[in-house]
Amino acid sequence: MMALICVLLVVVVLVVLGVCAYIKNGTIDPEKTTVIEGGDAVEPDGEEVEPEDGEKTEFTYSFLNLENQSAVGKNVIYSPLSIKYLLNLLSDGANGNTKKEINRLIKNESLTKYKNIDKVLSLANAVYIKDEYKGRVLKSYINNVKNNYDAEIKYDSFKSANNINDWVSKNTHNTINNFLSDQQVQAPNLSMILVNALSVDMKWKKEFNEDNTLQGQFNNIDGNSIETAYMHKWRIETDDIAYKKDDDVTVLAMDLEKNGGVTLEFDAIMPNEMELSEFLNEIDTKRVEGYLSNLTNASRTKAGVNIIIPRFDFNYSISFVEELKAMGIHDAFDRNADFSNITGDESLYVGDAIHKANIEFSEKGVKAAAASAATMINKAAEFDEDLPVDVVIDKPFMFVIRDKDTGEVWFTGAVYEPVLWSNVEAEYDRH
Repeated sequence: MMALICVLLVVVVLVVLGVCAYIKNGTIDPEKTTVIEGGDAVEPDGEEVEPEDGEKTEFTYSFLNLENQSAVGKNVIYSPLSIKYLLNLLSDGANGNTKKEINRLIKNESLTKYKNIDKVLSLANAVYIKDEYKGRVLKSYINNVKNNYDAEIKYDSFKSANNINDWVSKNTHNTINNFLSDQQVQAPNLSMILVNALSVDMKWKKEFNEDNTLQGQFNNIDGNSIETAYMHKWRIETDDIAYKKDDDVTVLAMDLEKNGGVTLEFDAIMPNEMELSEFLNEIDTKRVEGYLSNLTNASRTKAGVNIIIPRFDFNYSISFVEELKAMGIHDAFDRNADFSNITGDESLYVGDAIHKANIEFSEKGVKAAAASAATMINKAAEFDEDLPVDVVIDKPFMFVIRDKDTGEVWFTGAVYEPVLWSNVEAEYDRH
């Protein structure tokens, strides 16, 4: 009996040790708790996928890297959060390798369900389903996106883009309008559109004085300069502004007003020696976090801080299919895509991924908005339609009259001036 008790005690100890090891090293980690002021953390659906060795999975700044390479010297703005929400909507509907590729990029990171604040902060998701496709979408998918992302489920004829555009406009404080074209939503094989929209309109904790905005030169990458409007603050000694200056970079961090428990910060990072295009090719989350660490608060600077920064205001839009492919998502755009968690079968794939964003940076604060959408194409509805071929002979031409079987030419010639209609019109008088 004593031997049996000893064996049972050993088994219990091993089980406890195993559970502790799992908690420490596995997916359950009591030390890793996401706490986000102003919102709730949402864990994406699906198993965690580790990056393959050597595979680039940096997400937040990857679009900036890629856009910098293709549009050197041009303004760029996009929202990693908006795109991440869209990818999570896709991930919840995906299976197999399609899901694995998406999750490898987004890394199953927690998302934040921000609480919307009227006229200040807005984040919304929607799944638009074509009317005749309504019965095909699984209730489990609808419930998942509702619970995980507060997604609105909407049914639409897709005869025009008006309904989607109105929804995007509403959820971006009327700053992103005409998001999609009628042509994009009228494709006969389009079955669903997944959409995210977000917007902020926040004031600085202390606004810039417009009287202090002065004309000044801004140096371009080509060695030339332009005249711009520089905003100024003099001898600032507050905790909501911080900075860093070293040989590599100049960093400026400024808080916006706290709203609903949320404080957003604007950060400017300017390379001092390196060209910005070269600098952006090397940027990633680790580098940015390094630049923003150990900032010096203006309140701790003996004589205060002078701030000089230009105003800017611009829009940007991309179809980011190629960017997602470059980051490892391929199956989603292929006819072999597996989005069976949406329909129960593999009838859908992503036709396009669209992103639009804008920003207004001024003395009062920052207004910025973004919208992302993925069009879901029905494979079964997609077919090569047999259309007549247009053969138009409307210029001088040669002709041949020949034996079809033997190829013997009986007549050949050229026509430069066919008959005039006025000469034969009477023959076609049908009254």
